[in-house]
Amino acid sequence: MVTNYLAPTATELEREWGLAPDADWPADVTRGDEAPIIRRFGVGAAAQREVVLARFGFLPASAKSEQLARSPLNARAEIVASRSTFKAAYAERHWCIIPALALYVPRYGADGQSQRWRIRRVDRAPLAIAGIWDRWIGPGGRTVVSFAMLTINCDLHPLLSGFDRAVDDHGEPVEKRTPVLLGEEDFDAWLDASPGRAPIYFGTFGKDDLEAEPASTSERRTTRAMGLHGALSTL
Repeated sequence: MVTNYLAPTATELEREWGLAPDADWPADVTRGDEAPIIRRFGVGAAAQREVVLARFGFLPASAKSEQLARSPLNARAEIVASRSTFKAAYAERHWCIIPALALYVPRYGADGQSQRWRIRRVDRAPLAIAGIWDRWIGPGGRTVVSFAMLTINCDLHPLLSGFDRAVDDHGEPVEKRTPVLLGEEDFDAWLDASPGRAPIYFGTFGKDDLEAEPASTSERRTTRAMGLHGALSTL
């Protein structure tokens, strides 16, 4: 499970995607932070990519109240279509891409102590994480657009299986999970996928395409679009 990642700056978003919102966001993104996501806007031939700021922590449209502490950060790709929290958003094809420069994960030593590690692409290109989003409208018209990362099992991955706990507090093995990572050739196909075809894209990168190294405790910073103009929709 990933609960923390490094978001790109506005300049990096503009360079890689041609899109950047005129807003601030933390680079070291964790629960409750707003960060850029890329999704599809419009229908049919008129559809195009757009970037919006959304909150990390999924809040379904059907929620009775805004409960940040209970908002899931990850959605299990194998069962996301049937889970009550995500079912409606999945059926409505609320797919998104979460741009990230790196993922932060804990690595545990033999003494049980954890160390923060950074996972990123070997070529330093941004990661494109497959996500699911929704729009919640609360009292007085308060609107929250939120998202979660789709994840898959990585117990057998030569690199990614080495992170998080090996066993839980009861000594039982812990399943290893990792976000779904998209290749550049699949960006538009993923955003346009039907619910039935979405699982085709539930995969990740091989060990030769990723690298991991210890990271500092905090790399938190903020960034502003600096006058860059992207396709920012009305949330």
